[in-house]
Amino acid sequence: MRLIFLLVLALAVSVALIIFPDIADQPLRLEAFGWVFETRQGAFIVALFVVLLLLWLLRTVLGGLLSGPGQLWQSLSMGSRKRREKRLREALERWLNGDGDLNARLLKRSRKVLPDWALDLLAVMGTPAKDQPAPDAQADPMLTAMIARTVTSPLVSPRPDLVVRKEHLKAWLEIAPNSSLARSRMADVAEEEGNWQELVDLLEERWKKGEQSAAGIKTRLIHAYLKLAEADAEQAPALLRKAYRLSPADGAVMLAYGRVQLHDGDSSNTRRVWLNHLHYYDDMTIATELLAILQRHDPLKAYRKLDRKVAAEISFSLRWLRAELAQASALGGLAYEQMQKLAEEADYAPAWESMARWHETAGEYEQAAHCFSQALASVHKQKSGD
Repeated sequence: MRLIFLLVLALAVSVALIIFPDIADQPLRLEAFGWVFETRQGAFIVALFVVLLLLWLLRTVLGGLLSGPGQLWQSLSMGSRKRREKRLREALERWLNGDGDLNARLLKRSRKVLPDWALDLLAVMGTPAKDQPAPDAQADPMLTAMIARTVTSPLVSPRPDLVVRKEHLKAWLEIAPNSSLARSRMADVAEEEGNWQELVDLLEERWKKGEQSAAGIKTRLIHAYLKLAEADAEQAPALLRKAYRLSPADGAVMLAYGRVQLHDGDSSNTRRVWLNHLHYYDDMTIATELLAILQRHDPLKAYRKLDRKVAAEISFSLRWLRAELAQASALGGLAYEQMQKLAEEADYAPAWESMARWHETAGEYEQAAHCFSQALASVHKQKSGD
């Protein structure tokens, strides 16, 4: 800044001397230390600026030599560097705001502003995911990770092919096996391709390493357990026990666990765990499947066990099951009384549907139509409330 000011001042004085030549031609006499100097005013002023410029240049050269071999050129090219930094910053701001792409020519000219590895990363950031190169084992590990992160980002559109994303993630994990983000995105790929065993392994590993808490991962892990249990009957009991420990109240887990027990011929255990679940949680899917089992194994005995329970202490679905068992045991009066009480007090849609079926079986079509209408209204009300 001082140099620019000096040059501007010298230019202004030179212009003034040209405009007023009489001033430049006037003699100037200086006496100092016994010496006498005589010259013209214009020549003296120009010489003074030249001397100051030479002093600045000498100072810069000496400073560069004392600082090191490379410092001299850096000092002389400081103005050019600042201009390149400014252009690079403007280009990055446009790219961040979505107003343009990073110019390859600009990045090339910025190699004296940033190190080569930083410019390579910027080039990756400015390249669309679909145009990224294939994984290269000889590439800089940081560059490999950056490309993989770009290609596998869930925000890019269009997303690269599943196979391409998996290859990049494998290359990423080879150079950074402890990368939490890489394992997380590999889990996404495993779920997308239906590889439930790999998904379970990845999610359990992340949980054990403390990368994600049970509360944050359990919903996804339970889903993976259920899918793997469907595909692998041999592992199903152990997987479903793990899922149950994560979420005892999950109806899908209890339903799958009971079905596995039935498949193994252990219907008594299925009845026990499902009844215990229905005691606390309302689940019509389990109640419907349990009714089919109990109707084949002495429904009257099952009804008498449930009849001792207080209605206020059990779930709606268990009350519905009790009334259905009464109907299956030829206790029509008790069945209608209990089911009607559940329907009217709780406006429970399954109770209205059961009463509609019973009236229809008895030929009482008007009452059946009324109950069906009440069931539809109850469902609509529940959906509106949700």
